Amino acid sequence: MTPDSTGPFPGPPPFPHGSPRPAPFSPDDLTVVVPVRDDPLIYRCLASVDLPCPVVVSTNGSPSWFLEGLTAYAKAVPRVTVLSAPESGIGLAYNHAIEHAVTPLVLLMDSDCVFEPGAVAAMLAEASHGLVKGRVRFETSGRGSRLVAAARRLTEDPLVTKKVNAYSPPLLYRTDIVDRMGGYHFDTAMKWREDRDFELRRRRSGLPVRLVPEAVVWHKPLSVRDDLRSVRAYGAGQAHGESLKLLPAMSLPHEVRKAVTVVRRGARRGEVAAGLYAALRNLVVVASRGTALRRRRGAK
Repeated sequence: MTPDSTGPFPGPPPFPHGSPRPAPFSPDDLTVVVPVRDDPLIYRCLASVDLPCPVVVSTNGSPSWFLEGLTAYAKAVPRVTVLSAPESGIGLAYNHAIEHAVTPLVLLMDSDCVFEPGAVAAMLAEASHGLVKGRVRFETSGRGSRLVAAARRLTEDPLVTKKVNAYSPPLLYRTDIVDRMGGYHFDTAMKWREDRDFELRRRRSGLPVRLVPEAVVWHKPLSVRDDLRSVRAYGAGQAHGESLKLLPAMSLPHEVRKAVTVVRRGARRGEVAAGLYAALRNLVVVASRGTALRRRRGAK
């Protein structure tokens, strides 16, 4: 397979020709960033960070009771800093934390995920590549969550899709690479799909992503109902991104081809139900995006 910016065998790191590779990074060079609103699983996430690096919890629109709990936690764990913003939005929370960080590297994480032991260290060891991606796996607690986990694996696991992207979590990157990606980290106007804009700018810049397959984070179990709620939010976020001219218009034929592809992938792997559900998820994104666009036109 020919190395490229989206395949599993990335090209050379994004350093000027002839420049020396930087010395290995240490935990002091890395800040873990976790945006959160009111998710109690944040404490499980924080406990899974097994390197002595700074951690910034960036709250957005959080209730006072939740902020009080986080503040008390941070007093007991000095490497954890809590930032607060009254407005909601993951992009806003990411930017707030990254601006606060004094390290050359940041690692983006979700509050409802936990790092496997050694995952942070594995990603840090590859930090000289500029952009480093781990893998998300889903915990299960019943039939519905097993279906969701299998479908997500068919569409999101780079070991299955043979494609690597810069979606988070977990995503580690050198903060200065955004100078080659439009000069900003995340657009604060986007409430959802902020990492889609990041990924598209990454592709346009030609920056490769280094996959570290052993760097795994585990997402909490998702029921089918909760998963589809997230999928509908993706569609609404896509519509919002299109209205802001940040995301290209979604192509229905392309999305149908993606749905067919994942059904076939599931059939090849003996996971027919997961393939069908993954295709349904894709079509729900299209439908929710269309609904959001119609509502926007009607509001004008």
